[in-house]
Order: sequence, then structure tokens, then C-alpha cells
Amino acid sequence: MRLRLDGLYAQQGETYTSFLRFFPTGEGMAVSVEHELPLEETVLSVAAWLLPSHPSASRGPYSVEGNVLSFEATSEAGLVEFLGVIAPHGMELCLHSHSHINGHRAYRVYRYHPLPASSHHQRDNAPGQARSNVPPRRNQDPSRSGPSAAQRE
Repeated sequence: MRLRLDGLYAQQGETYTSFLRFFPTGEGMAVSVEHELPLEETVLSVAAWLLPSHPSASRGPYSVEGNVLSFEATSEAGLVEFLGVIAPHGMELCLHSHSHINGHRAYRVYRYHPLPASSHHQRDNAPGQARSNVPPRRNQDPSRSGPSAAQRE
């Protein structure tokens, strides 16, 4: 039961895709983006900017005990807690989430998407380089999907 650190975990909703990314430092990050590209292209695009240096993505500590993953993602909007299990092959995370932003609770399966070797240690784009065409959604609650997420419940 190994958490994969060389890619992203994604859960695709109707209009949004939620991503989780974990780093060897014990920090994880969470973000939701609108569907603008096919999933594999969106994974690569998000991986280009979902890095520890990103100023507005939800982030926080994670821990793994056996096959149990615990992760707290904090943003300017508030806290979302994730708790669940890592599938034996490490290719899926089965997680319950609880948003302290709006009270929403969910159960989702996040599927692992590997990154090309050159993306594992990618830094922020240098000045003059192309930026991602899927911008981060500021203060987006990563536990919710859909355009009316803030209005539900």
C-alpha cells in the first residue's frame, strides 16, 4: 500500500476534475479545475503548476499508516479533511472528505495518473515560458464538484 508521489490522483465529476498531489516532504495539495481539455491533457497541465510554490492551491500535511491516508488541505477559504484507504496497488485512493468551508461531505475514488519523468521535478515556469492553460480556481473547495457547488446544501 504505497502512496504514489510521481503523479496526480484525479476524480472526474460532471464539470470539474479534482486533483490530489503528494510530495516526499509530507505535504499534499488539492485543487479542482473545470473540464477544458481531455483528462490526460488536463493532468499534464495541472501538474505543471500544482507545485509547492503555487500560492493559492489548498495544501497541508498528510500521513500514511498502513493503507490509511489522512490529509488536511487548507486554503484561504478554509479546511477540507480527507480520510480513506490506499488501494493495494497504489493506483486508487478511496477517500471520504469533509469540507469545513461549507459542511459538504463526500466519498470519492481518485485514480492515479503518472507523469512523464521530466515532470516529476518540474519547477514553476520561468519568465517567458508558456503557462498552463488551465488556471487554478482560487478558493475552490476541492471536496466539491460542479458549478453550483457553493450553492448546494
